Amino acid sequence: MTPNCMSEGAVTMATEEETMTAAGNGPREWATRMLAPGHAVILDTETSDLDGSILEVAVIDAATGAVLLDTLVDPGDVQIHPAAAAVHGISAAQLIGAPDWPTVFSALAAVTADRVVLAYNAEFDQSRILHDCHRHGLDSLHLADTERWGCVMVKRSQAEGVEKNIRLDGAHRACGDAEAARTVLQGIEDGPTGTPVPSCGRDAAHRRDAVATTPSGEPFADCVLPG
Repeated sequence: MTPNCMSEGAVTMATEEETMTAAGNGPREWATRMLAPGHAVILDTETSDLDGSILEVAVIDAATGAVLLDTLVDPGDVQIHPAAAAVHGISAAQLIGAPDWPTVFSALAAVTADRVVLAYNAEFDQSRILHDCHRHGLDSLHLADTERWGCVMVKRSQAEGVEKNIRLDGAHRACGDAEAARTVLQGIEDGPTGTPVPSCGRDAAHRRDAVATTPSGEPFADCVLPG
C-alpha cells in the first residue's frame, strides 16, 4: 500500500528521526541523493491487514520511475480484513494463481540489492516483509537492515516543518503508491516552490474515498494500508 502511517503519532524509524545538524543533511539534500541514478528504489506493499501479510508489492527506480517489480502475492490461508479490502480493493479471487511469497521475495531481493530502499512509510513496509519472510522461514537478507531503508514520509514532514505524519494521496495500489511517493520525493528536492503532490495516476477504479476504520477506531486510510 503506499503506506501512509500507522497513526499520526506513530513512532518512526530511529535512523530517520535524527535531527538535521548540518545543511548538507537536510531533506532537500537527502532527496537529491536518493534521486541520483542507480542510488535508490521506491517500494510499496498492500496487505491483508495492518499486521497482516503482503498481497501486492511494487518496486520502482527512484531516479527514472521505471517499474522493476509489480505483482500480486498469494498469501496462502491468510484472510483479507474487510477494512483492508475497502481500501485497496484486492480480493481473494484476484490472488488465485498469483506467485507465493518465497517466489516474489526472490525477485524483490534481486531488484533491491545494492540500493537504498525507500518507502512512504518505511517502518510499515519493512515490518511486513520481515513478517512474511519469518512466516515462510526465509532469510530476509539485506531487507532486514534498517540502515538500508529510508522513509519518505518522515523527510516530507521535516521538509514541511510539521511534526505529524502526512497522508499519501495515492491510488491505494502498490505501484501507484510507489509512483506517488516518488512524486513526493521530487517535491522535497524542489523545495517550497515544488509542484504539489497530485493523486496517483492509477485507474480511478482503484481509488477508495470511503474511510474504513481499524478495530481501534482509527481511520484505516490514515494507517499503513495507504496504498
